[in-house]
Amino acid sequence: MIFIKEAWLLLWLFFLWTTAFTQSYPKKLIAQLDTIIQADQQYRSVAARQSAKTPEEEAIQMRKQSAIDITNMAKIDKIIAEYGYPGKSLVGEKYQSVALMVIQHNDPAAREKYLPLLIEAAGKGEVNASSVAIVIDRAKIDKGEKQIYGSQLNETKQGVKLMPIEDEPNVNVRRAKVGLPPLEVYLKQWNMNYKLPTTTNPNPAEWYYVPEARSESAVELIGGDKALYSKLLYPAKAKENNISGFVTIELTIDKNGIPKNPIVVKSLGYGCDEEALRVIKEARFTNTSGEEAEMRIRLPFPYVK
Repeated sequence: MIFIKEAWLLLWLFFLWTTAFTQSYPKKLIAQLDTIIQADQQYRSVAARQSAKTPEEEAIQMRKQSAIDITNMAKIDKIIAEYGYPGKSLVGEKYQSVALMVIQHNDPAAREKYLPLLIEAAGKGEVNASSVAIVIDRAKIDKGEKQIYGSQLNETKQGVKLMPIEDEPNVNVRRAKVGLPPLEVYLKQWNMNYKLPTTTNPNPAEWYYVPEARSESAVELIGGDKALYSKLLYPAKAKENNISGFVTIELTIDKNGIPKNPIVVKSLGYGCDEEALRVIKEARFTNTSGEEAEMRIRLPFPYVK
């Protein structure tokens, strides 16, 4: 599922166009945030140029970006632990949204963890309320709930579709309160002639995303997890340093059940990443879905039978 984020492109353009005020901000922290925002766009900006990329190439770019997003999140965790939310009073208008953007681009756990802090920061004017609204919508969708502000869409084979909205007739009232334009204006970017629905005049059902019914067993690992884990060798360097935990691999399973483009999105180091990739590349799957499927697999080090 690819969620289209109303904020990230606008925030990135805003970042490029604005300049810091004369007020003095912590130079070390500013340098950190500058590095983080560059990394946040390293592959994301390439993947966004869809006219020059096939869907497969775009997916590869985003898997590479996913690994960077995790590293960025670890850096933001440390910054927040030391400074609290790095908002306007600390880092200025130019960098106030960097931490929010990293949180938005990470997994649901990160959004759930920091959403109260973001809401508090927005209430104090430390970060733009419109940006926090996007994260609120993402967090709602993460939990299978209806979004509040209408910022989240889903790119499907039939085109871009709007995720369900709570109390949709009043969505523009909520958007206006946080500084977002009317939903009609926003959706024109995707050639959707949107109008606020009424009981007697609803929007076409095909404009909205409905999760496809899909068997969870369509893609299965041949031999099961234990057979896969049993092939793992505990690297000597990891053993010497008493390293334990999981390596998380993101990959695509093709129509024939062959792994494609595996990439480490959560690392342990000490030779564990390389060993995890070796085992995944040798794994085989059954795939009855009729199409390629993206997966994440966690591999334990050391594996104890």
